[in-house]
Amino acid sequence: MIKLGDLALESGRPAVAVSFTDADGKDEVAAAKRAGVAIAELRVDLFARTSEDYLEHQARRLSGLPTIATIRLAAEGGGWHGKEEDRIPLFEALLPLVDGVDVELSAAQTLVEVAALAKAQDKVLIVSHHDFEGTPSLEALIEVAARAAAAGADIVKIAARADTDRDVETLSHLLAERPAPHMVVIGMGEHAAPTRLLFPGQGSLFTFAAKGERSTAPGQLDYHRMLKLLASLYPPS
Repeated sequence: MIKLGDLALESGRPAVAVSFTDADGKDEVAAAKRAGVAIAELRVDLFARTSEDYLEHQARRLSGLPTIATIRLAAEGGGWHGKEEDRIPLFEALLPLVDGVDVELSAAQTLVEVAALAKAQDKVLIVSHHDFEGTPSLEALIEVAARAAAAGADIVKIAARADTDRDVETLSHLLAERPAPHMVVIGMGEHAAPTRLLFPGQGSLFTFAAKGERSTAPGQLDYHRMLKLLASLYPPS
């Protein structure tokens, strides 16, 4: 078992994460928490500003929800178009205010530095890999997960576009192989939407849902609908 803040992330107990930007108010955060959203993702790459005091203000709005800070590169579906190394001081400023950070496996130098910062502050490091073109082979995905684990990941997150049943099956097999102790695996795209509901039951530690019509990846369901479906699939014991 691994904890994100006070939240224990356990296989078979789906936790829903929702992304928030600086356009979201405290009332919207509170409403999501009341509905049952368990994790807030702070999407700094979508912020209007990134000064240190502004980041602190935005992070404090999410107090009460375990929070992951993400500054997603444009190359992996995010809104960060600046220099990769310019993210490092932002992660450094955010780490004392959040419970975990998400850094791409492809961002080699940033990952090395942020991993050291996260370890020093006992924060959860999520090392992620996104493939918007399709689902690689199982062997390739296992190799990606192994590299992420070797880079110091507490949680390995792999998201891949899955347009066929075979793609979904490959991602399911990745969870079964468990090449890293703690994993989040997501299929992206409309065909793969069920993976966001079913993979938590196979060991994926949390899943992502959209806030209304605003999604941060293809195939996300609105969090109200997601929570209702998860409640029917995983009734309280």
